[in-house]
Amino acid sequence: MTGQTSQVVEERTYGLWTRPRNEGLWGFGWGLTMAGFAALVAAMFAVLFGGWRAGAVIVVLEVMVLAPMAWRVEGRSGYERGIQMMQWIRTVFRGENIYQSGVFSRLGSCQQPGLLAPSKLYEGRDSAGYQFGMVHMPNWNLYTVVVRCWPQGARAVDQEMIDHWVACWGRMLATLGGKPDIEAITAVLDTVPETGNRLAAEVAQLTRHDAPVMAKAMMAELAAELPSNTVRPEAWCSVTFRATTPERRKDPAEQAVEIGRRLPGMITALGDAGVRARPMTGEEVTALMRRAWDPAAEANLEEAAEYDQPHGVRWSEAGPVAHEEYKDRLYHDGTVSVTWEMAAAPEGNVNEQVLKQLLEPNPDVPRKRVAIVYRPHAAGDAAKIVTDDYKNALVASQSERSGVVSAQATLRVAATQQAREEQARGHGVTRFGVLITITELAGSDLPRIDAVVKDMTAQARLRIRRSYRYQAAAFSACLGTGVLLPEMAATPRVVAE
Repeated sequence: MTGQTSQVVEERTYGLWTRPRNEGLWGFGWGLTMAGFAALVAAMFAVLFGGWRAGAVIVVLEVMVLAPMAWRVEGRSGYERGIQMMQWIRTVFRGENIYQSGVFSRLGSCQQPGLLAPSKLYEGRDSAGYQFGMVHMPNWNLYTVVVRCWPQGARAVDQEMIDHWVACWGRMLATLGGKPDIEAITAVLDTVPETGNRLAAEVAQLTRHDAPVMAKAMMAELAAELPSNTVRPEAWCSVTFRATTPERRKDPAEQAVEIGRRLPGMITALGDAGVRARPMTGEEVTALMRRAWDPAAEANLEEAAEYDQPHGVRWSEAGPVAHEEYKDRLYHDGTVSVTWEMAAAPEGNVNEQVLKQLLEPNPDVPRKRVAIVYRPHAAGDAAKIVTDDYKNALVASQSERSGVVSAQATLRVAATQQAREEQARGHGVTRFGVLITITELAGSDLPRIDAVVKDMTAQARLRIRRSYRYQAAAFSACLGTGVLLPEMAATPRVVAE
């Protein structure tokens, strides 16, 4: 008699993400704690040398200065929010939130607006022989290469293989983070309404010229009706490099040679993670940008791609004709887009499918773009970062206002300790964030869209907030073509921290 034993696969979960912060006393940051001590000393000297009245005046002034530092809403200090508001008022007063281009404009073409205005597109060839497009941001010495992706998905796949893909993805991020010139890896999943051009082209290819008239009519009818009210996903991944030598800063060809040498290895790493990929040509990157700014051009661009014909749009013509930014939305070429950003990572432990509801096509919002931005720390900085995080977590747990260590503080200490151990084993340390852009026709019901997005993010256990007063910059960053909000922010980092 023989017995059979079934192997139970343990479900892997992920969590305990931490936000780096220099902890001070009583839950405040280190900078605010030191400023508070300095203010206390100044008030004491004012009382000693000027009397109680002078001391009271100094205390009032110090409270007015320190209160905006202590008051935080959704992770932003009062000074940061105030500076953003003043910058927005100045932008609107100067009319810089309105962009008009075209053949008869002063620009003479439809150039990219905002942060993408100085960008240029070059083409190179990697060591495997594939041609790739490279977006250059000369003001920040950044180069971005975009890779078209075809994720395999988790259907009919064993859990062991899924865990293997997740591990390979983490290994790829750690490997890229070990390079000092890698600034960001952005994974973008876009959903767009099906135009029917792809199916029509396939039907035309399969239909013989001498086929019966009835068969031709049936095939044509199917090609016309099947794509209606359907949404298809598209995915791409971009890697942003920083030019680290004077030659690469001055000559994009030098950077193209370096990217071409390393690009096949990145494609292989994506394949190990279950993602089939190839570099996107300059023409494909231009079409991606043109479609994002002007969704009405989707059908023509797709038709040209299906029949292997050039679309004839240059990088300097891929921007919008009209573009007007409001506090909470962005109008461009007859459509309106709203962008949200991640306010906090998912709480608790989650599995690899936590973002499924957010990423999969949704007929309520057919034009949806989700960008996950990874910014790996260099290997030389990772050890110091995890050690500092652990020390700050200990300080925070030992300086609770009530004198009793909270469960959250205990979990943070455990998470930072685990991060130290994993970093010592060779794992990388990566910052990450999420951007979500919804595009609809101008005049659409924005409250309905907001409700749909919040419902999707709630299922994904994400806390999000609308990108108030920088919708245009957030829209560009969600495209994954080289716009990095932390690197290009106008708010001083001292104020933001």
